Amino acid sequence: MSTNAANTLLFLLVLTGLAGKATAQILVDRPIDVNGAMEMDRQVLGLSDPTTPANALNARTFQVGQYRYSEVSGAASWNAVLTPTAEPLQTGATFVLLCQDMNAGPVALTIDGQGPYPVHVDGASPLVAGDVPAGAIVTVVFDGNAFKLTSGRAKIVRDCSSGFVAVNDRYCIEVAQHDTMAFDSAAVLCGSLNGRLCTWGEWYAACYNATNLGLTNMVGDYEWTKNAANANNNVRVVGRFSCNTGALGNAWASPARSFRCCSRR
Repeated sequence: MSTNAANTLLFLLVLTGLAGKATAQILVDRPIDVNGAMEMDRQVLGLSDPTTPANALNARTFQVGQYRYSEVSGAASWNAVLTPTAEPLQTGATFVLLCQDMNAGPVALTIDGQGPYPVHVDGASPLVAGDVPAGAIVTVVFDGNAFKLTSGRAKIVRDCSSGFVAVNDRYCIEVAQHDTMAFDSAAVLCGSLNGRLCTWGEWYAACYNATNLGLTNMVGDYEWTKNAANANNNVRVVGRFSCNTGALGNAWASPARSFRCCSRR
């Protein structure tokens, strides 16, 4: 078995002599052949937790992620202290942070005195209040100019747009149906409203709660949905006689139909 150090590997050398046993550390810049007869002989042992970036990384430190983990506090400024101290930041550097406080708005992060750099979400957008709850564990990646928050962000539930009502915390549906249109025109109109045609399941769930939601004209004619049907060029149309009613509608040849849009929260 051969272990090849990228630059130099620091390992423990045990010297045995007449006076007893001594230990020393040496730098090795060549491959090390670990070829003992027993598996326990084919190991590099005695590596302490690293204290500088040049130290070898032992299994314990790797498992706990100590070299990239820090606790931070503050509503607008985070200061992370790592063990070992981080070398000059490079693009792609990744850190895991336990945030003790909820952010109150944009946040700047300093890593071992390097920074502060802004923390962004959704490309280059600064954090907004409540994006990171107190006690959240987040992951950030350095892009050379800022840190990108890649996990740990609080789930944000958006308000429904005017004319829509919330069915649950996942989606909204329009209260009133639109007049009849061809399928493709209906899909384009929903897109212009930052929505889409509802799935059959979304429409069905809303239909059974139509009274509480204040929805109108859910039953009485067929409405378009975005679900394909089991025939070429056909889509599912629903609602002619009840919430359970479903049929096939040809997206290109059938008559224009009513519809309503849904949007993600």
